Amino acid sequence: MHRLLLALLLVLAPLAARAEETPTIFGRPMELRGFHFQLGFGAGGGPDTLGVFHEMEVGGTLRNGITLGLIHAFIQSKGVSNVEGPHLIGGWMFLFKMPVIWKELSYKLAFGPGGTHDQTDGIKPRWGVAWLYGLDFSYPWFRGSGPTLSLVALHAVAEGRHHVGFSLGLAYTFF
Repeated sequence: MHRLLLALLLVLAPLAARAEETPTIFGRPMELRGFHFQLGFGAGGGPDTLGVFHEMEVGGTLRNGITLGLIHAFIQSKGVSNVEGPHLIGGWMFLFKMPVIWKELSYKLAFGPGGTHDQTDGIKPRWGVAWLYGLDFSYPWFRGSGPTLSLVALHAVAEGRHHVGFSLGLAYTFF
């Protein structure tokens, strides 16, 4: 797994150097720098999870458009669906995000502590690792913020089991 993440970073490094030159698709002014915050909700599911997807990003965007920060993302199944599997998968991860093709389209990659929750009688976390990758497509209502359509793959490994979920969500982002 660590080899895959390293390979992705090596492929993205040349693109990151050119991120500042990325054009806009809508032709609206879009400022990618400074404080970054995103909050989103949607639907998510996979082989053993189905429910509400949640993501929250906080960090900073560098002058070249690259964002570094933290993301808390999860798919909550308990109380939403009756799938056999963990009640929640997700984690708190270090986030790397950069524009690709247009400023409005960003690729994100995250890795960090995570796992699953058993919520049968209270909340019992089962710790492991989590990683996430996906695309965000933002529309700049204002120079520094707007709605974002997010497509994400979320993975969590806990107690030797690999859980995966895919999600489509709507967020609001301060670029």
